[in-house]
Amino acid sequence: MAAVRSRTEALDSLAVSTWRHMKQRVADQVFNEVVFFAYLKSKGKLQPYQGGKYIETPVSYAENDTVSWISDQDAVNINDIDPLTTAEYDWRYLVASVARSQIEEQKNRGKMQIINLLKHKMEVAQNSLVKEIEARLFGGADSNSKQMEGLQHLIADDPTAAANVGKIAQNTYSWWRNQTLNYATDASFGNSDTRAESSGGAADRGVANVFGAAHASGPDKGIVAMRQTKDACSKSLGNERPDIILTDYNIYRAYNASIDDHLRIITQKVGDLSFQTLTFEGLPILPSDNCPSDTSTSSSNLIFDAACKGSKIYMIDTDHIYAYYDPGMYFDMTEWKPVPNQLKRAAQIVTAMNMIACSRRSSAVIHGVFTNTQ
Repeated sequence: MAAVRSRTEALDSLAVSTWRHMKQRVADQVFNEVVFFAYLKSKGKLQPYQGGKYIETPVSYAENDTVSWISDQDAVNINDIDPLTTAEYDWRYLVASVARSQIEEQKNRGKMQIINLLKHKMEVAQNSLVKEIEARLFGGADSNSKQMEGLQHLIADDPTAAANVGKIAQNTYSWWRNQTLNYATDASFGNSDTRAESSGGAADRGVANVFGAAHASGPDKGIVAMRQTKDACSKSLGNERPDIILTDYNIYRAYNASIDDHLRIITQKVGDLSFQTLTFEGLPILPSDNCPSDTSTSSSNLIFDAACKGSKIYMIDTDHIYAYYDPGMYFDMTEWKPVPNQLKRAAQIVTAMNMIACSRRSSAVIHGVFTNTQ
């Protein structure tokens, strides 16, 4: 005769079943609500990767030097070359806990009441996962090796600094460096100036060096900087080039103002989501509250330095910077476990994933950018 399940076991089973029906929708929502990940999904760049100690991806770093013009009497170069190496990324594990108490169960006796309670808790977990993933998207190197690789690590402000990306030393190998422009200190742009007005009331040179300021060879300094950086990305091998721009709302508004007379707006379709956004030379520009921003004020006597880092503009080649997840650990729920010394049981929702780069030279960051929109 089969054992009769306890109420606790029945509720555990109900919770797991409820999550099983919600899981795919929640996974879709988590990545759809982070617009960059929705963009990756729409391009097939949020990809499954089956287990393994590391996420391994091939990296092409050299050309075939046997290519040459010959006459009918020349010897053909048959040197064997190996233009590939491998970047290795550790798995990162994102976890959210869901707990329920016996008191909640007592107050929600009916089956539908319990299901609604569980759905509410799981939707709260979903919203928290969205916030964490978007916040981490713009993160730097994690000294504790726990968090997902962020754009400040994969597309570094200083790609010549001593650091390993994918276990490859960027300071050793020039082919493993992204493009970068320090707007704040570049003589053509920020010029290391202050951004405040002088005591006499006349505009100081720094005001003339913010994103929307006039430039001798273009519409304004910010747009010239973007054009120069995009061109640098497109000089790499093959057809590697950025296809999307991420920045903060300060830059987004400043760019909007700069091109107001000939506004370039497109309807960008990302999966099932369509929205209007600005473009730069065909690249959609997506603003985010989590992208590093210039939080200073124009009334302070500030300078372009380490204390005032300014905003960032990321130009990303999503054919070579994207995300992997393990379908064997993809928003899966663990068993429910008792919480010691409490009238509670808890389970975890776990995902194994990471952001990776298989080429960095066709992506870029413009950093230290200041605007007059704060």
